[in-house]
Amino acid sequence: MAMRVIGIDASSKEKMVRDCGAEHFIDVAKHTDDKSIAEEVVKTAGGLGASAVIVCTASNKAYAQAIDMLRFGGTVVCVGIPEGDPVPMGNAFPAKLVFKGATIASTAVGTRKDAIEVLDFAARGIVNTVIRTEKLDKLTDVFQEMKEGKLSGRVVMDMQ
Repeated sequence: MAMRVIGIDASSKEKMVRDCGAEHFIDVAKHTDDKSIAEEVVKTAGGLGASAVIVCTASNKAYAQAIDMLRFGGTVVCVGIPEGDPVPMGNAFPAKLVFKGATIASTAVGTRKDAIEVLDFAARGIVNTVIRTEKLDKLTDVFQEMKEGKLSGRVVMDMQ
């Protein structure tokens, strides 16, 4: 795969996003409307748009923005599951999907082939992971970090 990673998040997570392998970073706070983020992604992707937009966040807004970021024949991959009442994926109008030749896919785990490709990315140093271990008595603190949007990467709870 010759794809390049464009990370989109709050400025406080830029270092982590870049350390994980993103070549470009877009700060969501610098954009006042949904269109300007998509326009920046399209511009950063050579004016054509992204081949794939992988939505890992649990934000309905991110899903609504994703389709406008795609190039012709691009794919939105749904990973994050928004909380609360289920709502339709905003901006996923049939005519827009057809004219863009867009695809919407989802994955909870991935296939064996996906796992092999991800491990290859990691082995080549293209992507890195941010993981920390916490004792179980810190569980409440970890949830608080998640609630406040301050948690970077993943936390493994030590059950011993």
